[in-house]
Amino acid sequence: MQHGSSAARGTLSLGIAVHAFDALTTLDKLGDAFFAVDEAWRFTFVNAEAARQWDRSATSLIGRNMWEEFPALIGSPFERPYRTTARTGIASTFKSFSSATSRWYDVRMLPHDGGIAAFFRDITDLQVSESEVARVSTEADRERRMYRTVLSNSADMHYVLDVEGRFEFANEPLLQLWQLAMDQVQGRSVLELGRSDAVSVLFQEQVRQVVETRLPLRHETPDQAATGGRTYEYILMPVFDAAGNVEAVAGSSRDMTERRANEQAVRMEARRKDEFIATLAHELRNPLAPIRNALEVARLAKGNDVAVEYAHGVMDRQMTHMVRLIDDLLDLSRLNLGRIELRKHTFDLSSALETAIETSRPHIKGAELALTITLPDEQLCVDADSDRLVQVFSNLLTNSAKFTPRHGHVMLSAIADGAWAVVTVKDTGVGIHADILEHVFDSFRQEGDALHRTEGGLGIGLTLVKGLVDLHGGSVEARSEGKGLGSEFIVRLPMSTASRPSEKLKMRHTMPSTTNWHRILVVDDNEDSATTLSMMLNFMGHDTRTANDGLRGLDVAETFRPDVCLMDIGMPNLNGFEMAQRLRSEPWAKDILLIALSGWGQDQDKERSSEAGFDLHLVKPIDPTTLTAVLEARRPTPPE
Repeated sequence: MQHGSSAARGTLSLGIAVHAFDALTTLDKLGDAFFAVDEAWRFTFVNAEAARQWDRSATSLIGRNMWEEFPALIGSPFERPYRTTARTGIASTFKSFSSATSRWYDVRMLPHDGGIAAFFRDITDLQVSESEVARVSTEADRERRMYRTVLSNSADMHYVLDVEGRFEFANEPLLQLWQLAMDQVQGRSVLELGRSDAVSVLFQEQVRQVVETRLPLRHETPDQAATGGRTYEYILMPVFDAAGNVEAVAGSSRDMTERRANEQAVRMEARRKDEFIATLAHELRNPLAPIRNALEVARLAKGNDVAVEYAHGVMDRQMTHMVRLIDDLLDLSRLNLGRIELRKHTFDLSSALETAIETSRPHIKGAELALTITLPDEQLCVDADSDRLVQVFSNLLTNSAKFTPRHGHVMLSAIADGAWAVVTVKDTGVGIHADILEHVFDSFRQEGDALHRTEGGLGIGLTLVKGLVDLHGGSVEARSEGKGLGSEFIVRLPMSTASRPSEKLKMRHTMPSTTNWHRILVVDDNEDSATTLSMMLNFMGHDTRTANDGLRGLDVAETFRPDVCLMDIGMPNLNGFEMAQRLRSEPWAKDILLIALSGWGQDQDKERSSEAGFDLHLVKPIDPTTLTAVLEARRPTPPE
């Protein structure tokens, strides 16, 4: 028994040893690092993974003090849990970062034979992955908040629908439009919200179409009662899940009412401008036809003085008409650019009205219209630009003459109304349709199409009237009872507080004869222009020479020694500015009268001419009356 008992004890001890060996072998093969220390913190076991992570052999550590072998542990996040477990005998689990290895570890500590046993696993890669997931999640949350903030504060309407067309999200502009809260909208379709009109039915069908076709859709609602007369553009887009299935429909709607109205206005404006350009070409060709015919009549008439005189009259009238068309265009451009400067002085408005009547009388007489004029006995003193006011009232009178049938009646009257001078031009003409009345002062606006208009004109006369009156601080109003009932234009101008005697404006007369004799050099690269102007001056009694470029002009001037030089600006070889400067540098030409001839007549053009040495700047075509007055005022140089 005793022997047997000893054998049994030996067998038991061997079994325990075998089990212990198996346990140690298992621990040594663990993927986790494992070590054990006794109550004196001496290593009693270190498995292969721990030795690998520490880069030490297990045998070199057995029996050694943990704190002495790894002094970096002292004061590290690991020290306190180690000592707490050893002291209390309570197991602990924690996660910590080692600054020595720059790694993250998952640590488990167990009390063991007065000491501790510890498992630790390097979880750095897992920790980084978890951090990245957390970061991505945080970023996604931030983006969702950002998108929701943007969508909620957008002026456009944004929304998300499920595949059945029920609202999952709607931003504030859409909720405000429907005057509903989010909880009233969420989970309901547009039809379930009580919107059963045709637009809503179509919208619901289109949501279904996007889900089925998996394609975005863009559409625009028509103007109708369902949208309160508004036009909305909207786009519906499918939203796909990770598997590629449509999980929702995102939508965005924008109020396009004003934009569509502006686009329509731009199209109409472009069409009016196209019509204007066509009308301009028509109006400029119209006077060219009789001018060309008259030239041929003058050539063929030979000794028939009556026919030649008639041809000259035709050309003069048609040229005057063309000049007025071009002047109106230039004035409209100056108005639009804010470049018209008023030359104000105080005068009796009746004088400007009388001049305007004389200017427009040929049109009134040609249409066989009766003209009634009612002017007050008292003065209507205004502080204004007299030339511009003549332009205003002659335009109004000419306009009435154009649109009043033959044997009709045009009436002009003026009165004082408190601090205002009120001038009315009324006619018995075709009248103005109510739809056109509010646009009658717009640029390029004419009633009826160009093919059926017989009155002519560019449709800018009334625009000029309003612009010029506005510049004077006044107002102009158009009235009409409708088609066939005549028109009335009422101009109100502020009266001057200054009390001055009546100042009548001088009327234009026919070209005076001149007895002054001048030597005149005409320089123009347009040979016909230079030759005809020279011939006209010859017939007036002046001695003339011509040149067709600046360099030739200097040569002729040196031998001819003119006292007057009419010079074009744009010329080859040497332009007019350069020629003027060279002439002024010559002692003999110091006092010569230099007159610039140009198709450019803006204020800056005249200033540049003055800087170059010109005395005057005349715009082509030259008014013979103006040129004669200039030459009359110039004391001639006696012939040598």
